[in-house]
Amino acid sequence: MMFENQQYTLQCSVQNVAPVQSLTVTFYRGNTALGHLQSNSEKKKPVNDTFTLNITPSREDDGAQYWCETKLELGPAGPQRPPVVTSEKLPAIVHYGPELKEPPNPDVITITEGDTLHLNCSSVGNPSPSYTWTLPTNSSSYSGSVLTIKSVGFEHEGQYICTVSNTVGTVTKEFNIDVQGECCQILPGK
Repeated sequence: MMFENQQYTLQCSVQNVAPVQSLTVTFYRGNTALGHLQSNSEKKKPVNDTFTLNITPSREDDGAQYWCETKLELGPAGPQRPPVVTSEKLPAIVHYGPELKEPPNPDVITITEGDTLHLNCSSVGNPSPSYTWTLPTNSSSYSGSVLTIKSVGFEHEGQYICTVSNTVGTVTKEFNIDVQGECCQILPGK
């Protein structure tokens, strides 16, 4: 498990390899090569060596597989296909704070009495975020990502605050609701 924007070190250990200066170690994320490393050792006898590469994962790396590959390049006198060994592939779990999916709201949302109101606070995050709503009247609580009021009345006017949180962080989104009465009423003529 890793956290977004924090640095981690990948490590690839090789054992009993010679000549180690002919060894190339490549680190991968999926099929993308992240770096090629070679040993500084001049030893001709078999040695154990460890190669490292620093990475800083982002949310896009969640689920990616990290691995390393070693290739022993023995030159023209060596095998035509250099010996290659690949490590086990390790899936990355990258934790990151909630991010709202919907764009910011206008300062005030105006709705007509009797209409349906949808307030969308959907977000992404890892681990999955939870939702807490603060309503203008403390008469009820809600914990979903979309708050729906089927028939809006004047009592629904005011500020709604959606708080989205997980173990990594918290974001809030405000909705200011103005309820208007129906504009016109037709009266029967005399």
